[in-house]
Amino acid sequence: YPNQFLVIIICFTYVCLTPFVLPFGCIYFSCALMVYKKQLLYVYSPTYESGGLMFPQAIQKTLLALLISQLTFIGYTLIRKGLLQVALLMPLPFLTVFFTIHMDNQYVRPSKKLSLERAVRIDRLESENTPNFSDVTYQQPVLTEGASVPDDNDNEVLTEVLENLAYLQQRQDQPPRVA
Repeated sequence: YPNQFLVIIICFTYVCLTPFVLPFGCIYFSCALMVYKKQLLYVYSPTYESGGLMFPQAIQKTLLALLISQLTFIGYTLIRKGLLQVALLMPLPFLTVFFTIHMDNQYVRPSKKLSLERAVRIDRLESENTPNFSDVTYQQPVLTEGASVPDDNDNEVLTEVLENLAYLQQRQDQPPRVA
């Protein structure tokens, strides 16, 4: 992501000073879309999966770049003595900060918690198996795992996943107990 963030920050910041930058940024992202899509689909084999943990950071950094560009444009307009334009542009940074906070409250924080449907399913499975409460039971599975790099020669993880899947399918096939 660092190269894309650099290009988007440059485009956002300098497009207000020289709009000539915008077509080059558009060409870069069009080519990058084609190249990275092909590489991700056919060339690279994923060595790890973040489970979407990088997406909120990408959104926050893009909104930060937008905020920097808005402040640059307001500063440039002030230097050019456009007081009416500055007065009309002043709400933009505040709206961007408000939107960033809104995105954090609406999407980032809830994504760190488990859905109610999944929690009920875990309750049903856990109540029958263990009487002890686990601190990581109601957290997203991706957030509870440690960092790991899979080894192509080691099939233990695959075997464990298949065993867990078979166990869960077996549990779902059994009729629910009525107390």
